[in-house]
This record gives sequence, C-alpha cells and structure tokens, in this order.
Amino acid sequence: MPTIRSLTVGRAEATLLAWWRGLPRPLVDLSRFVRFDAYGVALLALVAWEARARGGYLRVLLPEREDVARRLGATGLFELFPEGLGWLDRPVPLEENAGLFRIVQVDREERIGPLVDVLGDMLWARFPLGERTIRVLVGAVLELLQNIPHHAAAGQEGVVPVGFAALEEEEDHLHLAVVDGGVGLQGSLAQNPRFRGVSAVEALELVFVEGASRFEDPGRGGALRRIREVTLRHGGKLYVRSGEGVFLQEDVEWQVGSITFFPGVQVSLRLPKRFFL
Repeated sequence: MPTIRSLTVGRAEATLLAWWRGLPRPLVDLSRFVRFDAYGVALLALVAWEARARGGYLRVLLPEREDVARRLGATGLFELFPEGLGWLDRPVPLEENAGLFRIVQVDREERIGPLVDVLGDMLWARFPLGERTIRVLVGAVLELLQNIPHHAAAGQEGVVPVGFAALEEEEDHLHLAVVDGGVGLQGSLAQNPRFRGVSAVEALELVFVEGASRFEDPGRGGALRRIREVTLRHGGKLYVRSGEGVFLQEDVEWQVGSITFFPGVQVSLRLPKRFFL
C-alpha cells in the first residue's frame, strides 16, 4: 500500500482502488498525510463500512503531523462506528474546535431532514444569502441524500443502504460530498424496463443529461439533472463516479467516460462562494 499525502476529489482515485482491493482488512497508511477534503474522508468512511460488512476492519497509520491528525479526528470519522473504525497505531488526538467539517452517516430517510435543517441554519448564519439561493443549495443536498435510501439498494430485498455525507467550507467554495456503496446508477435505472441493459457510462449520461430515472412515470425523477444544471449555471464542478463510469461537469462542458469499477455512487459538488455573495 503506497503512502499518501493527499486525499481529495482530484487525488483519491488510485488510493480508493488500492484500499478496495485490500478488503476486508486494508492498510490505510496516512503517516505522511497533509491534506484531505470532504470527498476523501467520505470515501474512507465508505471503505471502513464495507470492511466491517465483510467481517474485517481498517488498519490505520495516523498522520505523523499532530495538527493533521487533530483535524482528521475533528471530522468525526473515528466516531462513526460504535466498535471503532479499525486498528489504529495510536489514539486519535482530541480536537476542541469543530474542525473543517463533520461527516455524517445516512442510512434511513428520517435522518435526512435534521441534516438538511442544520445545513440551512448554517447557511443563514454564515452567508448573506437570499431565499432563492438557500433553496437551490439545500434542495440539491436533500435530493442527493434522499438518493441513498431510495436508490442505493434498489431491487435488492432486505439490503439496508448506507452512505456518508459532508459539507465543507473552503476559502473560495463550498464542497458537498455524498457517497454510497450500493447498486449504482446503472443498477437503479435497471428497475425501469426502458433502461435495462445500459452500461454504467450510458447510465450516467442518461441520468445527468437526459434526466432519466428508475421510475416509469416520466414526471418523476430528474433530480440529478437539476443538480448538474445548477452546477453549470454557477460555474461549479460536479464529479460523479458510479460503477465503471465517471461524469465530470466543469464550467460549461461535461464529459463522461469509463473508469475502474467501484460499487455505488460517489458525488462531489463544488460551488464557488461568489454564487452566494
């Protein structure tokens, strides 16, 4: 397992796959760790959950830099699992401040409302936002979170979908990360007879560009396309990984392509603060 220095939306790909191949007891070497974001930490939580589901656990070397270890601990990552994240080479340093962001677990719909309420309260308190702007962002968060209980286990009887989410405030943008390890967009669309047999890449384009969904009623669905349109309208960046497909919306262009398989749907949405100010 290579030692990593950065776990961000732009640098997480190889690390994510290496951890996944190491299941059920991957070695997560964060000893030289210096930088992370909401997407990277959400992915780490997802891999930890999968390791537990397979009867294993993470083996974690914490960052040597005390300030980085404290900031990582302040995200709440190590508090997500009652039995612990896994084996750690030393205790997690305590952090009195709230840190950059807090990661939360999403496994049932009744948990979503309180999370979205907290987001709305934070935006009202910290940004000079108008009512329309708050509705746009809070609505996007609500739709992404609802996709976990509604779609992550689509067609799988008895499976409890689990995902993780975090909202991060950077110097020049807000960053929302929502991840799950479920059936993915291809598996969700397969519930609709019109889209059975489409590839993971085709599924991404159908969902984010055409507004397709697992519902046969054409009046339902389309939430993820609306999120892409918000990203386009406000010069943001949308990165989505699902199965063997990847989708990127940046500025006025979008592209979709193939990538190494990873289950579920992982979303990173970054909106510049000038949108809010």
